Amino acid sequence: MEPDRRPTITVGEKDLAYLLDYAREDWVGMSPISAVAGTIAGQGATSDELTAALLAVIGDLIDRGAVPGDLVAEDPGFTPWPGTKEERLRRIAAETAELGRLPETGEVAWLHDPSI
Repeated sequence: MEPDRRPTITVGEKDLAYLLDYAREDWVGMSPISAVAGTIAGQGATSDELTAALLAVIGDLIDRGAVPGDLVAEDPGFTPWPGTKEERLRRIAAETAELGRLPETGEVAWLHDPSI
């Protein structure tokens, strides 16, 4: 699912607030983000619907200051991915498609809000 062609999906403010608070305190792995996406997509959702929900959640987090990146050994321990929001979402979509399922913590990316 191309991020710029994803359907409009509404992510609950409570879920976004929880994930954003988490991203301000620590690096967020994909498991909690995938869990929210799965809830949004609903039981029996197709892979495309799950991926669209995942990209909607991550897109909304990016809009609020979170950035996807990689954990690294060097201080500060996190390296944000370069690029625009859409480039980052395309990368997540491609890597999720390669997995064939929603990613778990340690796969695809980590999210962090460095603004705090």
